[in-house]
Amino acid sequence: MELNLPAKCFISHSYKDAAVRDQLVAKLPLDVPFIFPQINKPDELVSNHLIEAILKCDGLIYLKGGKSEESFWVAFERDYALRAGKQVYSFDPVSLQIEPDTSSPLDLAVFASYARKDGNRIREITKFLSAERYFDIWIDTEDIEVGSNYAEALENGINDQIKRGGYLVAFWSNSASKSEVVEMEIKNAIQSQPDDTKNQRFLFARLDNCPLPESITDYDVPTVQLYGDQTLTETQRLDDLVVRLYWLIYRNTKSLDLEQNAE
Repeated sequence: MELNLPAKCFISHSYKDAAVRDQLVAKLPLDVPFIFPQINKPDELVSNHLIEAILKCDGLIYLKGGKSEESFWVAFERDYALRAGKQVYSFDPVSLQIEPDTSSPLDLAVFASYARKDGNRIREITKFLSAERYFDIWIDTEDIEVGSNYAEALENGINDQIKRGGYLVAFWSNSASKSEVVEMEIKNAIQSQPDDTKNQRFLFARLDNCPLPESITDYDVPTVQLYGDQTLTETQRLDDLVVRLYWLIYRNTKSLDLEQNAE
């Protein structure tokens, strides 16, 4: 197939597949490949530099098979490029063919749990996550219809987002620690997967240094800090949350696929 590749393509790959990457680069015009510096772990500080690099390219080519097939970063980069409307292609190291990608991006479902006193900041955060990073955010101020049973609507919202492979994000603060609604929402998230203490579908995004609740000490719960180091911008901190959520949702999606294939 003859392809009119974009002028500059982001090459998405596992660095353990460097030999295959070099095969791909050898097939491309000199001005097409862009290779981002290596990132080792999903919880390293990424800020928005990786996303900026993808957006500055006209398209993306990712490696199929090998370690790249298992790489979270390849999934993240491909997914973000698809959502950003970039031209996305795959490279098959066996056939040495470059083909248009026809797959769907991840389902980025998130339930926002927060104290009403933090409402203004949370709305700014969720607007960024939705408009700039393509998450499907469930938030009470937009997703509960007038006249609905409030508690029932919250429970349904949590269950629906988690069933899709998503997460409840508890925006934790001194105010949230005193909120009965936040406490109830976390309990609902736990009850959605009562038999799995190591893979609970909620995450704490800490807005201040308030200690996490003692009730979650038995669970393996990830946390992201959205306060503190003044050298980081708000966007950089939020992109740490973005990367962590992508990683968790990607991991859960892969697990669901394996379970379904085994049935």
